[in-house]
Amino acid sequence: MAPTEIASKASDPLATFAAPVVQIRPYRPEDKKEVDALFAAGMLFCGGDHPEFLYLWENYIEECLDDDLANIENVYVKPGGNFWVATIDDEQQDGGRREKVIGMVGLEAKPNQEGELRRMSVDSAYRRYGVGRMLVTHLETWAKANGFVKVWLTTGDIMKQACRFHESLDYEHTKTIVVSEDPRFHAFYFTKSL
Repeated sequence: MAPTEIASKASDPLATFAAPVVQIRPYRPEDKKEVDALFAAGMLFCGGDHPEFLYLWENYIEECLDDDLANIENVYVKPGGNFWVATIDDEQQDGGRREKVIGMVGLEAKPNQEGELRRMSVDSAYRRYGVGRMLVTHLETWAKANGFVKVWLTTGDIMKQACRFHESLDYEHTKTIVVSEDPRFHAFYFTKSL
């Protein structure tokens, strides 16, 4: 059975200024450049201010760009998961318009009808508009419609905003693993039953 796609559109009617109309859609190969830039910027934003972290983070970003993000179709889609982008209609300086990628999230299929939420990132200019919540809600709706029973993720303890965000979506912190003590970095595991 082919995976079922779910359509999502939303805006924030309570914003003082008109919130951008955001659409969630499956990743396309032509999104790669924007997805790579969004991932790198998001990871550097969360990386902390310890000089050793910058070095580790830059290496981690390069590994990810050369690994799963270089092959989204084969890592996420073909094995039964998916990868989505959040887009807005962006006005260009020449008066034209183009679709701009402002967020992303992947669901990697795992055994036992579980999926790993990966590569979640929202452009810093579009945070606080609910884009991240839309992406995760879309992922969960799609996952449930396609037979997944649990979604889990890992994030770093230094990513305090991400930890609070996932807890606000009813993800439960289930495990902590010490990755490094100097510089200090612990990985937090979060899970949610669908």
